[in-house]
Amino acid sequence: MCPALLPAPRSGVLAGWANAWLAGLVGADDVLTHVQRVLGPCRHTLGGEPLLLGLGALRAARAERFRLILPVPGDISGLPGPPAVNADALAASEAVLVIGPAPPLLLVPTVEVHGPAVEGALESVHWKALPAARVPPPPTPVRAAERELAQAIAATTSALLDLDVASARPEVLALLRDRAEEDPGPGLGPGYPSVAHALLARAERLRALLDLAALDDGAAVTASEITRRSDVLRGLSAAVRRAYEAAYDAFDPAHATSP
Repeated sequence: MCPALLPAPRSGVLAGWANAWLAGLVGADDVLTHVQRVLGPCRHTLGGEPLLLGLGALRAARAERFRLILPVPGDISGLPGPPAVNADALAASEAVLVIGPAPPLLLVPTVEVHGPAVEGALESVHWKALPAARVPPPPTPVRAAERELAQAIAATTSALLDLDVASARPEVLALLRDRAEEDPGPGLGPGYPSVAHALLARAERLRALLDLAALDDGAAVTASEITRRSDVLRGLSAAVRRAYEAAYDAFDPAHATSP
């Protein structure tokens, strides 16, 4: 079964490898291979065509770059409009902006489950290509996203220690420990600098923390403690989301030898 947004956003993996493909660093088959390696052996279609044919159509339409967008209610700054297109992306919680065609396009994934919705069920991912109104400003640069994430980690660690979350879920604080070295980030093809790989790997680890923290209220007991914990985790979640977008937007063919 294809995991929803884990271990990486579907839209990020597609953008990360499609950027490398547009630059001639990998073949179209490599895009499909790595999308399926990270997300599972799902069937992917783009604009009603098999993924590889859909990518070819985007190249013919003068696609120049793919950008990950992870919108949430209250923050749609990265979405291009019009409102109906934004609504589709919000419903999916992710999208890929295709820059170059006129008008630009927004690729929004929908998942079709074949048979009962049980563990191991076969799925298909269908990418709708929707005309967008504009190209929004680029996401936060990698170094700025890196600093924001470090500040969010420090604030979250301090707040959770104050709330004695360590006694309830020590694994949460273990995931917060900021390691000096990170494994290469999933979903990034050739052409991404090492700092983008490290940032994405850190965001992946913190994403796991947020999933774990969402299971309960930790050691928070009173309403004010629960609210404080929720607020600090919301701030970390926003920093993680911006880290994802920054890492996947850091493509530069000059870094073709990156891991």
